Amino acid sequence: MDFQVLISTMNPDPKAFSSLSFNRLVISQNQRGLKVEEKGFRFLSFDEKGLSKSRNRGLEAAEGDIIIIADDDLEYCEGFQAKIKNAFIQNPDADGITFRVITPKGEAYKSYSEKSFKHNRKSIYNVSSVEMAFRLKSIRKHRIIFDNDFGLGAKFKSGEETIFLNDALDKGMNIYFVPEDIVIHPLESSGKVLDQDFFFSKGALIKRMYKGSAYMGLGILFLIKQIFKSQNRLTLAASIKAIQRGFQAV
Repeated sequence: MDFQVLISTMNPDPKAFSSLSFNRLVISQNQRGLKVEEKGFRFLSFDEKGLSKSRNRGLEAAEGDIIIIADDDLEYCEGFQAKIKNAFIQNPDADGITFRVITPKGEAYKSYSEKSFKHNRKSIYNVSSVEMAFRLKSIRKHRIIFDNDFGLGAKFKSGEETIFLNDALDKGMNIYFVPEDIVIHPLESSGKVLDQDFFFSKGALIKRMYKGSAYMGLGILFLIKQIFKSQNRLTLAASIKAIQRGFQAV
């Protein structure tokens, strides 16, 4: 079972990735023409912008059986490849598996289940891109890609991983969660900012995922929960207005 870690980044020195001991494919933006091809290390650059575009470049150029979605600010837990391999062995019908992120202090990055489970329409909202590993053949068979209109640098600044997972579920793919730590990421102390951009993006996300679907009610409930979170900087009326703008923008 071959692995390849797909790392999205902007304007780095390729040498910054030379010390990593695993097979990695680095996609850099705004460095047209810069390319490195070595055993276990490929560095490709494109003069474009958008995290989802970068992810899709990685999926297009990827090689190997299992691909792992990553960013350039991660560290990797000891034995992370063995953990991922064992998870796929124990779940032979899995097209994709999500894992856990921990902080440099070894604490859980967010709230995770203590037990393995199969993802559904509700659980995918809690998944971050860097927790995801997929069988490459499944991704290509079902033609699953990231939506270029969503994610950092795009029209809608978040939600790309949720759409990716939802599209996979629409295709009948099996996605599991396994409670194993695979990467390390510093805890973001600022927290999620619930502002105009947040509700605009989430409104667009729900419309994109559930248009004409029986799951639209689930999406509406998700948005209602966000409105009443303590970090919300907007009034009820302003939150609803931003959501409506997102609905209309898709």
